[in-house]
Amino acid sequence: MAGPESEDTYTSMRIDAGTHAEDGSFLVLETIPDGKTQYLSYHLSLKAYERAKAAGADMELLDEASQPHLLAEYSFETKVLTTFPIWLRSSQTNFLKRKYGTIARISFEDEHKMEVDKHIGLFFGLPTGFHRKPFEGFGVDPRIKYLIDAFRDLPGILGITMCEDDQISIDGDHVRLPLHIFDDARLNINRAHDAARDFANGEKMAYLKNLFLPYVVQGYEPNGFERPGIDLQDTVRSALAKKGIPRSRNTNNSAAVRSVMRQVVEIAHDDPVQLFELSEKIQLVSLFALIEDMTKEMAKGHREAFWQTYFEKNSFILKVLFGLPVVHYTSQATVGGMGLKRKGEKQADYLVEAGMLGNLAIVEIKTTETPLLTKDPYRPPNLYGPHPELTGGANQLVDQKLRLIKSIAAKKEEEEEPNIQAWSVPCILIIGRLPENKDEKRSFEIYRGSQKDVLIITFDELLAKLVALHEFLVTKPDEVDEDIAKLV
Repeated sequence: MAGPESEDTYTSMRIDAGTHAEDGSFLVLETIPDGKTQYLSYHLSLKAYERAKAAGADMELLDEASQPHLLAEYSFETKVLTTFPIWLRSSQTNFLKRKYGTIARISFEDEHKMEVDKHIGLFFGLPTGFHRKPFEGFGVDPRIKYLIDAFRDLPGILGITMCEDDQISIDGDHVRLPLHIFDDARLNINRAHDAARDFANGEKMAYLKNLFLPYVVQGYEPNGFERPGIDLQDTVRSALAKKGIPRSRNTNNSAAVRSVMRQVVEIAHDDPVQLFELSEKIQLVSLFALIEDMTKEMAKGHREAFWQTYFEKNSFILKVLFGLPVVHYTSQATVGGMGLKRKGEKQADYLVEAGMLGNLAIVEIKTTETPLLTKDPYRPPNLYGPHPELTGGANQLVDQKLRLIKSIAAKKEEEEEPNIQAWSVPCILIIGRLPENKDEKRSFEIYRGSQKDVLIITFDELLAKLVALHEFLVTKPDEVDEDIAKLV
């Protein structure tokens, strides 16, 4: 429980790899004298010790943590990064316990050495689904923890190695788990979770309609609910069995992609120009595919829930709005407003970190069909008023902004996220389609221009930003990409 100035743990030069802002615990990165292995260790602070003790954590583990706790190690010879997942929130009873019982370590092949960046600290580019920040204690996101738990308590199995093999196999006390199998299982587990949630939400809504609506709708006929458990079982099983885009692990294309991924560092060193050109082409193709897909979806009249999920899966779209680095922080975020009786909690569609200072921004999503203006002119013949959906959406954002600013200190403490800020909270409302006639366009622009706290942008304009970005990347100043131009 000493500070960073204490003696070396592995008799080597120590590098400060970060301090936890909440409890003062810190990380140390070391390379042993022979230069073959790196170690990342967790050092308990007095404040973390006292917090954990007050929370009822295991005192034996706390006393053992007076010595550095190994979080990860890296072998320069094998290029294998091994993590030792544990719980690292000192305010919880499971502090310092293993996350997965008998599974004490998770290893990753063909990884880079651990390095501390002066801007972002120590960050790991691990596969999707794995925690990448050391103070999260490594391991996987809680929603898919079953992917690791499935191997718990197997005789003689102490770890999992993520690899590029074709099949699952055993190597000593490790299970070798191919990344492509892990990814397929991860998607299926998430799909099953969503299917079960939607099933339960449907049952709750049917129950409430049957309870309430007979009193307010004459002749209302109750819908069926409380379906048998077999329906839920079938729903989940169908989600697990549903196949996504077929993958072939043995095609020449797949082999080429895996080969480039394994050798990307060497390629960057030997031929950085070609690697840059390849990356540029991939980004252009992906951007064009996104433009085509969004164009098709905009024509289908989807509900808000669809667009909220769509932007979450395609977070690049939101980055285009800000014009600076943006990190998706969370969806359906509570921003404040709860009273003593736990009523009135306000939720925002998205909270994002805009820029490099941790400042939060709020994004509210409506639909392509949401009206922008009143049906009849407010001042005939050519001045239209803003539709209540538009004014309500703008006011909603301002209200969420004020509540977030007032409650940010409590939120930071509750979520143990000391780096998020609410110094100046940008608000963006994505709503509707551009009006067609001149008078309606003028009326909409007059109202939008008067909003100093909320940026209002239509789905058409958002798509146009993507198109403009694509044109800028692929064309010379005197050229026009006719295929892209047709999309808007």
